[in-house]
Amino acid sequence: MSRGVFVYGSLAAPATMATLLGRPAVAGRDYVRTTLPGWTVTWNVCTDNTAPDRRVSYEDPVDGTRPQIQVLFLTVERAPAAVAEGVTFFVPAAELRALDAREGNYVRTDTGDAWTYVAKPASAARARRAIKEGTARIRRDYYDAVAAAYRFHSGMPSVPEAPAPIVTLRRVRH
Repeated sequence: MSRGVFVYGSLAAPATMATLLGRPAVAGRDYVRTTLPGWTVTWNVCTDNTAPDRRVSYEDPVDGTRPQIQVLFLTVERAPAAVAEGVTFFVPAAELRALDAREGNYVRTDTGDAWTYVAKPASAARARRAIKEGTARIRRDYYDAVAAAYRFHSGMPSVPEAPAPIVTLRRVRH
């Protein structure tokens, strides 16, 4: 049986859902447009590109250097008066472990009606510090995938305002 996962970023992109399912996702069967009351979508999770032992890092595509930055991604945070906009994606139970591994900066959290991925506290703290110190960046490919997902799903708002420059970076798996 599939369990719903409330998604709000790149996981809401049709191409990502299709990759996870092994076929194109179908509205109403594989996902439904939903909201998550009491939560808000923010840019408060990151990959620390300065850490030497990362499974993933980011390089400048022009010169191959590894910039000393923190790369931001979307997360949801509790906010009693807010409502997070997203999609409930029905992920086969067998795929949840793979999804957990993919979402390394997050912890899967039970919100009552569905799972969702919430920033690990240390990652959220690094993101906030990077935004404040000016070392945060948002990868252009990620931003564009999220923007496309938001346009694809009827009724989704625009992507939350970027708190850092949006730059071109190459993702490298180690």
